[in-house]
Amino acid sequence: MPFALPAARYRPEMLGGSWWALSWLRGTYFPMTVVDVDLQARTAEGLRVAATTRITVDLTDDQVQAVGLPPGHGYQVMGMLLDVEGEPVELPRVASLTVPIRWLHPMDEPVSPSHHDASLRGG
Repeated sequence: MPFALPAARYRPEMLGGSWWALSWLRGTYFPMTVVDVDLQARTAEGLRVAATTRITVDLTDDQVQAVGLPPGHGYQVMGMLLDVEGEPVELPRVASLTVPIRWLHPMDEPVSPSHHDASLRGG
């Protein structure tokens, strides 16, 4: 992925919700499973798996009621998952990304030495 995302070429509306994630992934390479290609927009939609210690849990209606929150708002608890010793636990997270087709390369093709591997962390 490029080190810079020039707005004139890679407009947020072209990349949709992926714009924010891609700004964090500048200058990296990572595996992505392509699930759809839009030839007119010259983009590919894919899935990226990364390890994370961050979790999000949706509260059930019973949990919302038990803590006295107003119902019907779709509450979530976000945080870090820790083991019994207080150490972070890493879990896989799947994220959908839309990228320009020109950024795709076969897995067995060498990558630029100036880029770093983001295949395991940072999702």
